[in-house]
Amino acid sequence: MIDITPEQARANAATATHPVEQYYADLNNSIRVCSLEGKHKITFGFSRALASEALVDGVVNQLLRTGYSVERLSSNDEQHFIRISWEHTSEPVKLSGG
Repeated sequence: MIDITPEQARANAATATHPVEQYYADLNNSIRVCSLEGKHKITFGFSRALASEALVDGVVNQLLRTGYSVERLSSNDEQHFIRISWEHTSEPVKLSGG
């Protein structure tokens, strides 16, 4: 059963904030959950209403410094998107026999 009215939803949206720490917590959780599912990459979205380009750039830089591969994807009217990967980027060395 839906127990929130449209008026309450609008009021929530009008006063919404999403601190930087919450983005990092959400991202950490997404990476943890997806990696435990055997995935090697995720696409993560930032609300354009709540996240500036500078915030997204800061998150991307932090991920790159940590060793992740990150790709900025096209944004839409509502979201900035990035793709984060923790796959090995180098091919294993093949040893030739005898």
